[in-house]
Amino acid sequence: MKKTVFEAIRWLAVIAAVLLTVSGSRSAKTSSADAKDVFEAVCAAVDTNEMQPGDRLMIKRLYGLEADDYEGCYLLYPATNMGAEEILVVKFAEGTDTAKLIEAVENRIEAQKTSFDGYGVEQYELLTNHAATELAGNFLLFVVSGNETEAVKAFRAAL
Repeated sequence: MKKTVFEAIRWLAVIAAVLLTVSGSRSAKTSSADAKDVFEAVCAAVDTNEMQPGDRLMIKRLYGLEADDYEGCYLLYPATNMGAEEILVVKFAEGTDTAKLIEAVENRIEAQKTSFDGYGVEQYELLTNHAATELAGNFLLFVVSGNETEAVKAFRAAL
């Protein structure tokens, strides 16, 4: 009996989390901002010296996402294997599966943490304490930076 109650509570929590994510993304105002302009605003708010631009193949490799499925998809990723800082901005159409986007970001974070666990102390700390994911209207931001708060502010202002 207790096991059934706990299982029901667990499923209710999962459903509530999904509904909050979906309702949050739909209740936010759709932005007509250009994805490249939003990306550039975010990049201006952080130090990007240790990052390099990623193309559609790198977006597929790192996130498992097809850039052509979105209205705009921009990436800066670590210039070396010893970096963890990166920026991803995605503009998507109404009705897009945002859970897929969030899952792609979560998988990227976990892959990076696994890579740096045990030896990349600074990178692991960045991934753990300075990563931000923001879903606003029809945009997604993922940033790993020592200045992630400013990046999120710039993202919101650019929308």
